[in-house]
Amino acid sequence: MNMNAKKFKVSEHVEGIVTHVFDTMLTLKAAPGKSGLLSPERVSGVIGFAGEHVIGGVYVHLPDSLAREITRSMVQRPPGQNAGDSDVNDAVGELSNMIGCRLKSLLNDADIFCAVSTPSVIRGAFAVDAPQGVTAETFYFICFGHRFAVEVHLQFN
Repeated sequence: MNMNAKKFKVSEHVEGIVTHVFDTMLTLKAAPGKSGLLSPERVSGVIGFAGEHVIGGVYVHLPDSLAREITRSMVQRPPGQNAGDSDVNDAVGELSNMIGCRLKSLLNDADIFCAVSTPSVIRGAFAVDAPQGVTAETFYFICFGHRFAVEVHLQFN
């Protein structure tokens, strides 16, 4: 196992990554929140990682209403002007890409080199069961009064 992988703690990075991405890329505020059940009406962006010493993924779970607010912010639509599902999918995919690529950059900085997949979007309620040996951590945030989660699954070799 890569010695740096033993030292890398996802929990030390995710809050900073998410708040930075929301602030600088979306001009929105995301604050750490409390855990709990997520809305079944959600849109989730997924990005995978693969490298010699790490595999895994990042899941960004957003209630549909927050995904639409984020989309409006990204494409600079006025309040009240609805975003279509295609625009929402693009925005959520790009958001998961920004968060996942920032984590990838930190992994690479720690000499845990990896590549990322293109983002995918999943709609509706689902659970991700991490296989044995995969560390799964979920981090909760609040934006526009809506709770959302960022789930990180990593396995270091």
